[in-house]
Amino acid sequence: MTSPAPSLPSSALAPEPDWAYLVEHGLDRATLELRFPLGADWHTLRACAHPACDRPAETSPWLCWRCSAAWQKAGSPGDIKSWCSNAPAPAPRRILGEKPCAVGCPRPAEASGLCKSCAGARRVAGLTVQEYLATGPPPRPGLGECVVRVCSRWAMQKGTRLCTPHQRQWAHAGRPDLPQWALSAPAIYTTMGIVPLGDLAEALRVQVLRGYETQLRQGGRVSPLQVKAAIRWLVDHSVTDLLAADLPRKGQKTTFLRLWQRSLPLLDADRDVEHSRTVIRLNVLNPRYRGGTVDLSDVHAPWLLHLAQQHVLLLASSESSPARLKSAGYAARWFAMFLRTLPDEGRQPAKVGRAGMTLYLQWLAERARDTDDYEALAVDDPRRAVVGERLLPSLAGAGPLLVTPQRHWDLVHTLRAILDQGRAWLAEAGAGGVHLLAQEVPPFPERDDTDSELEGRSQDALPETVFLALMAEDNLALLPDGTPRGFVELSLRVGRRPWEARHLEFDCVEWHDVDIEAPDGSVQRRRYPFLVYWMQKVRRRHKLPLHLTDVEVISRQQDYLRREFPQWFDTEGRPLSQRMLLFPTPRRSRANKLGERPYDSSTSRYWLEVWMDGITQLVDEHGQDFDRSRVFPYAFRHTYAQLRADAGVPLEILQVLMAHQEPSTTQIYYRVSHPRRVDAVRAIAAKYQFDISGGRLRARTPADDLADRARAGVGQVPVPGGTCHEMNNVRADGHGCPVYYRCFSCKFFTTDFTQLPDLRQLRDTRAEQLARLEAAYGSVLVPGPLGRANTELLRQELVQIDELINKCETDLGSLTEEDKATVEAWLHSRDRFLTVIPVAAVLAGRQQLAQPTIDPILLTGEAK
Repeated sequence: MTSPAPSLPSSALAPEPDWAYLVEHGLDRATLELRFPLGADWHTLRACAHPACDRPAETSPWLCWRCSAAWQKAGSPGDIKSWCSNAPAPAPRRILGEKPCAVGCPRPAEASGLCKSCAGARRVAGLTVQEYLATGPPPRPGLGECVVRVCSRWAMQKGTRLCTPHQRQWAHAGRPDLPQWALSAPAIYTTMGIVPLGDLAEALRVQVLRGYETQLRQGGRVSPLQVKAAIRWLVDHSVTDLLAADLPRKGQKTTFLRLWQRSLPLLDADRDVEHSRTVIRLNVLNPRYRGGTVDLSDVHAPWLLHLAQQHVLLLASSESSPARLKSAGYAARWFAMFLRTLPDEGRQPAKVGRAGMTLYLQWLAERARDTDDYEALAVDDPRRAVVGERLLPSLAGAGPLLVTPQRHWDLVHTLRAILDQGRAWLAEAGAGGVHLLAQEVPPFPERDDTDSELEGRSQDALPETVFLALMAEDNLALLPDGTPRGFVELSLRVGRRPWEARHLEFDCVEWHDVDIEAPDGSVQRRRYPFLVYWMQKVRRRHKLPLHLTDVEVISRQQDYLRREFPQWFDTEGRPLSQRMLLFPTPRRSRANKLGERPYDSSTSRYWLEVWMDGITQLVDEHGQDFDRSRVFPYAFRHTYAQLRADAGVPLEILQVLMAHQEPSTTQIYYRVSHPRRVDAVRAIAAKYQFDISGGRLRARTPADDLADRARAGVGQVPVPGGTCHEMNNVRADGHGCPVYYRCFSCKFFTTDFTQLPDLRQLRDTRAEQLARLEAAYGSVLVPGPLGRANTELLRQELVQIDELINKCETDLGSLTEEDKATVEAWLHSRDRFLTVIPVAAVLAGRQQLAQPTIDPILLTGEAK
């Protein structure tokens, strides 16, 4: 029989949940069950995609287990709807003890649709089910509900009055005393959309429902299978108090239990007094924080505890990072450890005084030296344990906390901030000398960039050999197909900030016609792709010119989403929401019905960690194993800037590509290459420079080279395929040529083999122009001397360019093997990473600051 509706919990128990809200979300208070109707927006169960199937489905492609097996047997066709329309209807769903007898008996039906008694009568009569029903048999009286205390099913057996599942359990248990067994028998958990709660004690049931309610109010969809697994775990482990339960740190069965256990203390927490606790919960102080604590439990001095608590409250109110709040806790704990060495353990701040602060600085410096000794000693060295006792122990039991150079600076800097905030309070207590001066804070340790400087790259930029290895198809194939590979590969290619990459919109590519003006004044219209994205850091949109291979990666990701999540698109493949993302999380929630929510930042870091573990070999340019911890999302942005700077992209263009407002910001992301790379190529090329007639120019001495660098941009200007030294044109920054850009007949034009990529591209352009003129001659162009002169001019220019290319290739072939390898490596790098988008196209991608745009975070209006 079913137990009566539970009484309201007493005041000694935990506060009540919102019963009306829970009833709206599946709670049946009469039967003590959570029910999950198919298709509701607060859980993950859906009706099977097969129109003739009444079973539930929980995961894509939204087929029940029976239809999914048939679909896989058919070869897993991609068109689910077409397969469902042609596949035969599966057998009807059978739920023991829930469907009534077709005759009308208040008894549960068997697979035939008849109760046990009616089915027996049908077999005796030798009739089919339809023939038996046509005889109009009278309904038999019901047997009532199952006698098990926590079961609400109909009884199947007249003698025992047990439902079928409990009849089997009772028989397997050896048929013990039925009334006694019925009081302790567990509930039945076989139905997918029903979770019994009757096995839980009343107080525990209230805790579970409060945690369940909190989870629902946060907007996520709950999984009935995980809810059921959580309840079963509580029953199997005889838990009576969720807060005191010793839950496993990992495991899908207890995922929801950990969520509920963490949420329960927060429901009764008081934000106004939270900072006065010794273990301060950050998400209580400020809901912005997802979790974490500041542990001050071993800060024994009341005055120091008070100051640390006030400082943590101030930092939380200003929404400082969780790391800064935790640093305040570490600084207070280290200072408290020092205070214990004083006569009265520093419980009176006036007795600490200025002399005590000086002693603390000396004491902390000794702990820094102890840290060096601790790290230098072997793990099995007994002296290591002795040194570790002089360091602050970790509250998590993970060994002593170390005073590294950066941590040393952070501890003194943070303690100074704590004492400065309470300086007036300390002065009233007669402890005005308890403070630290700015000059007493140790200097912040600079990173050792020696290797980076020698290689001419930013500290966070990946070496070119590592970047190319990561971009190799063999390594990219190790990433799971779909979003993980698309996100990582596109991040490597475009160098955007991680937040910007995660929030890319589905339709993030725009094509624009750009007018390109050549130095000779001619204008060509070309069509280029641009990546349109939101820069949260400066709150405006930006356009980045793309390569066609970048567009292919984006198109591949779009096709993946259309294939895996057809519910997010209309019949023509367009997203149903304009705010759909390119890399949406597949997690189903009410806030993510149409793919509008991104993955968490920790997910992308996890992808990279797993990817790095799967790559068998990753070496730098010296053949040494590369530190894989240096492969993180933001390193791709530094690599993007460094590779293009090495390829010769001007600073003003690189500034636009990086979307920086100041060139000084762009310069942080890369370093000028070391002489053994670019300067080595420059020194080699100086010996092989020639003018338009092919005459060799005088080789420059080191002094000439230094003078040339000093007047960079003054003594010459770049022109297509080489450089120009004509004074008027140089003064006009390349826009004042007195002979109208006839470079290939000008004595001020010089070139060398470093210009080979530009010369070859220029030749292809001229050849295309000549082919168009010859095709238009006599049709669009009027035959005559002027038309013949134009085509002849282009032919002569092509001859001249071919001679320059041959001369450069000859010079390149005459180099020594070492010099040739150096130059070819540089040309290969330059050709790969130098942007193929003309300057005009890059500048066309600038976003006007005055242009109104919608903030994808606020979604309430235009960004200011």
